[in-house]
Amino acid sequence: MPDFTPTPEQQAIVSAARDTTDNLCIIARAGAAKTSTLVLIAEALPDTELLCLAFNKAIAQEMTERLPSNSTAKTLHGLGYGAWQKFISKRCKLNNRKNYQLLRGLIDDMPGEEREQAFAEMSETLDILSAAKTVGWLPESYKGHWKPLVDDETFFSDLPMEPSDQQVHLVSRVMQAGFKLALEGEIDFDDMIFCPALCSVSWPTFPLVLVDEAQDLSAINHHILRKLVKRNRLIAVGDPCQAIYGFRGAYADSMDRLQAKFSMTPLYLTVSFRCARLITENAHWRAPDMRAPEWAIDGHVQRHVTWSADQIENGDAIICRNNAPLFSLAIKLIERDKLPRIAGQDVGAPLVKLMKKLGKPHMLSAAALDAVNDWEQKETKRARAGAVGSIRDKAEVIRIMLHRTKTLGDAIAYLEHLLARDGRIDLMTGHKSKGLEFNRVWFLDSDLCRIDRDQDANVKYVIETRAKQELHYINSAGLVE
Repeated sequence: MPDFTPTPEQQAIVSAARDTTDNLCIIARAGAAKTSTLVLIAEALPDTELLCLAFNKAIAQEMTERLPSNSTAKTLHGLGYGAWQKFISKRCKLNNRKNYQLLRGLIDDMPGEEREQAFAEMSETLDILSAAKTVGWLPESYKGHWKPLVDDETFFSDLPMEPSDQQVHLVSRVMQAGFKLALEGEIDFDDMIFCPALCSVSWPTFPLVLVDEAQDLSAINHHILRKLVKRNRLIAVGDPCQAIYGFRGAYADSMDRLQAKFSMTPLYLTVSFRCARLITENAHWRAPDMRAPEWAIDGHVQRHVTWSADQIENGDAIICRNNAPLFSLAIKLIERDKLPRIAGQDVGAPLVKLMKKLGKPHMLSAAALDAVNDWEQKETKRARAGAVGSIRDKAEVIRIMLHRTKTLGDAIAYLEHLLARDGRIDLMTGHKSKGLEFNRVWFLDSDLCRIDRDQDANVKYVIETRAKQELHYINSAGLVE
C-alpha cells in the first residue's frame, strides 16, 4: 500500500468533525481504515478531551497506542467497573465463578429428583443467567433503587429455549443473590456493565465520545451510551453489514437506532484497503458502495465445482457459517498430512460437556449416536425460532466424532485432540473470523448462509471480506478424495 494519504471521504469526515458540532455516524465498509479515521478525528481536535469506546481490551490498548494525548481509550466494561466501585464506595473483587457457585449452592440443597433435574439443566441455566445480565434483567419481585431494563415476561419469552419452572425459580434466586453480592463488591465480568446500567451511577463526562464497532452495540450498551453522552457530542463508526452478534443480544439495527436517537449525520468510508478489486466487487450484493483504491490488485474470486485438499496451503483460512463442516474437513486434512487449526475453545468446551452427558465413556458409539439423536429431537421441540440451527450443528459435530471412534470416550478424546491441535491452516466460523484478514480465504459451504435473513447475509459478507487477495468458494461435497 502506498504512503498513507487521507482519502476524500476521510477528509470530509475530518472536516465535519472539526468544523461542525454535528453528531456523526460513519458507515465504514470492511477494511476501510476506520481506526485510522478515528485517529485523524482525534488529531484534528487537539483541544477536545475525548473518550474512545473500544469493543474489547485488545482494541482499547491498540487505540491507546495510536491516539493522541487528548484521548482516553476504554471498553464499556472498564468504564462500568470504575463507575460501580465509585457507586458502592468499595473496592471490587472479581469472581467469574460467582453465578456457578450461587447456583451450585442452591442445587445442592434441593431434594433428590429435583436436584438431578437441576444438575442436568445446569449448563443451560448458567447461559440463562448470562443472558439476564446481557439484557439488564432482574426479577420484578426484587425491589430496590435499581431499575431493570426488561420485565419478567419479556426476558423469559425471548430466551432461545423454553425454560422449565425450576429454571425460572433458580435463575430468579441467583440473580437476586448475585446482585446483593455486587453491592458488597463481589462482581463477575458481566456485572461490570449490568450493575451500573441498572443504577444511578456517576459516569465520567467527555465533550466528545467516539464509538468503534457501533454495529455491535446491544440494548444495555445503548442505555449506557445515552448516560455517557447526555447532551455532549457523539461520533460512531461501524458497518451495518457486519452486524452478526444478534445471538449475543446486539441490535441488528444498532447504527440506525443511534442515528435516530442522537440525530446523527451519516458519512461514509467505502474504500477498502484490505480487499483486492474483484473481492470488493464480489461484495456488492451486500455493500454496493464498497470499492477498492486505484492501486489495488485485481485479485482472484473462484467458485470450485470440485477441489482437492492439496490446493489448501499453509497460511490459508477456511471459513464456514457452521462448525460441523469444519470439523469434518479438519479430519480429512489431517489424513492428507495437512496441519489444520480449529479456532474456538469456547465452541469445544460445551460440546465436550454435552458428550459427557450422553453416557459413560465405555458406551459404544452406536448407542451414543442414538443418545445424541434423542437429545437433538428433545432440544428441537423446546427450541424457539433461531435456535434450531445451533442444535443441529452441535449434534452433527458429535456424530462426526462418533462415526470415527468405537466408544463415546474415544469420541470425546478425539474432539479434544482436534481442538488442542496447533496448525498452519486456520479453520473457523464466520463469527470467529470477524476482525481478521488473510491473503487467501476458502469459503466452505456458502449455501449455509441464508441471505434472506439479515444476520446470515451479514455473516456471508464478513466471510467474503476477510480475503485480501484470493477468495475461493468450495463445497464439502466437491472435495475429491
